[in-house]
Amino acid sequence: MDQLAAATGINSVRLSDLLDALDGAGRIRRDDGGRVVGSAGLSVTPDRHEIELDGRRFWTWCAYDILGIFGALGASGRALSPSPVAGVIEVDFERGRPVNSEAVLFRPDEELMSRCENVYEEWCPNSNLFADAERATRWAEERGLSGRVMGLDEASDLGTADWAGVV
Repeated sequence: MDQLAAATGINSVRLSDLLDALDGAGRIRRDDGGRVVGSAGLSVTPDRHEIELDGRRFWTWCAYDILGIFGALGASGRALSPSPVAGVIEVDFERGRPVNSEAVLFRPDEELMSRCENVYEEWCPNSNLFADAERATRWAEERGLSGRVMGLDEASDLGTADWAGVV
């Protein structure tokens, strides 16, 4: 925490309060020692979805983050995303764009984001890749989730725009 306080110029007490609030809202992830290991959907420790960006491994909290991070960085690499109904879905990226994948993304409505208390626990587990639209739609309906099923090109456009200001 001292290193983060020094880098930000925020006193330790105030920084601790801010980190607790962000952690409670699911906006950051901390390890057992209290160190920030993830923020805004990107993690340096293993989490739900694995990505390899230009030869470096990271993890994301939701499938939507995969598309946004690759797109905003214009990066090449690979993502491994556990689909709730079809095992792991692998997507390759070239210069920020998904290639050769028939997968689709289910993205919950913004309304869920606005009402959840913890983004990591409530919204992120519901943003997933599926082998096809039929499986995604059925999965969402079984859970009473409102949202959109999108092809990866459309989802990448949306995610890239959302992540552009973050990275």
